[in-house]
Amino acid sequence: MTTDEIERGFAALEERVREYCDEIEEASGEVRMDEAALLARMVTAAAAIVPAAGLEVMSRGKVDAAGGMYDTSYYPGKMLVLGRTDPVPFRPDNPDKAITDQFCVLREDGTLAELMYSNDTVLVDSLLEPISPGDALGVYGPELLFILYRGLLEHLEGQEALLDALRVTLEFIHG
Repeated sequence: MTTDEIERGFAALEERVREYCDEIEEASGEVRMDEAALLARMVTAAAAIVPAAGLEVMSRGKVDAAGGMYDTSYYPGKMLVLGRTDPVPFRPDNPDKAITDQFCVLREDGTLAELMYSNDTVLVDSLLEPISPGDALGVYGPELLFILYRGLLEHLEGQEALLDALRVTLEFIHG
């Protein structure tokens, strides 16, 4: 085997590696798009349980000297918290406000949103901004799919247990 043959073989190998990298990148993009479509379908299906399983989420409040909250207000409707991430440095609506906590939530209307809290020594306030399924996966990761699935499963299991208890109660009442 000559040096020229080795160099040609190496060049062919290098070209094939580049082709695979390009194909892998393209396939990875398709998978990410499919994940976003899956999350969008799951969000639509899960919206029905948000009124029953969701939380009332504070939009703003004041902090007293002992650290307790007072004069609080809440967002309309309930939300499911699906994920948390390291906060970005400042709020999009006001660069003077640092973000202390940042969450991905599912709202009753079936939309995803980012909930960003800011606080100083006296006031805690927040910003609720819509986020697309694709962007949510990019920021919060594919764990959103798992958390949403687990939430639906746990809600179903709770409903089954409640239905079983109601059946036992009715059986007892009707003898």
